[in-house]
Amino acid sequence: MPDEILEKRSGHTQSVSRALRLLSRLAEEPNGMSLSELARAVELAPSTAHRLLTTLQLERFVRFEDSRWLVGVQAFNVGSSYLRARDVCFMARPYMRILMQDTGETTNLALLEDQELVYLAQVESSQMMRALARPGAKAPWSCSAVGKACLAFMTRPEAEKIIAHAGVQQMTGNSHVTEATLWTDINKVQQQYYAFDDEEHAVGLRCVASPLFDSQSNVIGALSISGPTVRVAQSNMDNIGRSVARVARELTQALGGVWPAG
Repeated sequence: MPDEILEKRSGHTQSVSRALRLLSRLAEEPNGMSLSELARAVELAPSTAHRLLTTLQLERFVRFEDSRWLVGVQAFNVGSSYLRARDVCFMARPYMRILMQDTGETTNLALLEDQELVYLAQVESSQMMRALARPGAKAPWSCSAVGKACLAFMTRPEAEKIIAHAGVQQMTGNSHVTEATLWTDINKVQQQYYAFDDEEHAVGLRCVASPLFDSQSNVIGALSISGPTVRVAQSNMDNIGRSVARVARELTQALGGVWPAG
């Protein structure tokens, strides 16, 4: 790799590091700091600090009021997202264990994060052969049970925007091929409050998911079970779906959410 590219990357990394130092220092001062105070505190030249603060201001991570720099609303949004995910994961654990014990299969929690669906927690089945979704992995929208469970309870424009961006993902021969068949599937989920992935994401794997809601009945994620087809029989998926929906409803209530009227 050419030296000038390495130098450029090193410069970008240094700028990010310095910007985060500025933001972290401001977080310690609820009344804010002047440019000179802040630059001195993080050992940067005032001109460098001002350039980085201006960039952070454009992204609303900091704000400038009465000649002082303060933490901005976007920093609050990022922190709130972390706290929400942490609290939801903590609250969900006992419900996930109950669902794992009821079904005998691995239970997953996925939450919406900026138009992406991320697996954040898992309670593993005790079975030798089990399905695992790595925490931090992103769930596909059109060929996962958690994806369809969430799409079904968004507004139509929100769901259409996500589908248009992500596309109809064809992971196996069972995956949806067109938006028309996907919407037929989603409409069914709206009626029964649970969604299926019948070997649509991976051959030999079935998943069943049900949505979770906030206090305004907005969908925030989904609870699911996943297991191999040899144990998760197609003929039993509706029974499993009702179990997942029951626990998802109980978890929603525990989180202070409101299950939408059917």
